[in-house]
Amino acid sequence: MDISDVEAVDYAKFGALITAGTVFAAEPSRAATLHAFALAKKAGVPIIFDVDYRPYSWPSPQVASEVLSRAAAECDMIVGNDEEFGFMAGSIDKGLAKARELSDTSAAIVVYKMGPEGAITFANGEEIRTGIYPVDALKPTGAGDSFMAGFVTSIAGGHDLRTAILRGSACASVTVSRAGCAPAMADTKTLETFLAEHPGPTAA
Repeated sequence: MDISDVEAVDYAKFGALITAGTVFAAEPSRAATLHAFALAKKAGVPIIFDVDYRPYSWPSPQVASEVLSRAAAECDMIVGNDEEFGFMAGSIDKGLAKARELSDTSAAIVVYKMGPEGAITFANGEEIRTGIYPVDALKPTGAGDSFMAGFVTSIAGGHDLRTAILRGSACASVTVSRAGCAPAMADTKTLETFLAEHPGPTAA
């Protein structure tokens, strides 16, 4: 992806720009994505960022930390796990403070995921703590993508923030409980059936 690709998009036709951190790992997609951010802002389109840090994609941890932090500061919504926020902050024990800082200084919504311990979401000066939907997991693959899909589509569908987070968590649980990655992800019918049949999320 390069500059010409992102300039070919009419951002005003879309409800959001969503990206994962992997596009920042190398050029030309790094500069192209930052340019896309600027074009989206000009069009009034919110930017949603899944940190999705994958060490093997980057030339060094230092470059990754600098670039991902720069990108996060430009976003309206940031979703990452405790390790990813800790990485940006320079230490795993500083990750929660980093998430809180980003919510105070730039992003309207920051979701700090903690695996089996659930998530803490920062929005409008509040901290929303949510649990998970326990399942017999077969593998972790696809959990982050399915969480994001369920979370964002639930917000777009008019659900309140806490409900949207829990629906994202439910999507992640469906995905890790089934074989495969993309084929294991829930569609709306599967999600609604899962929510109706599952006893409910763990305590926050």
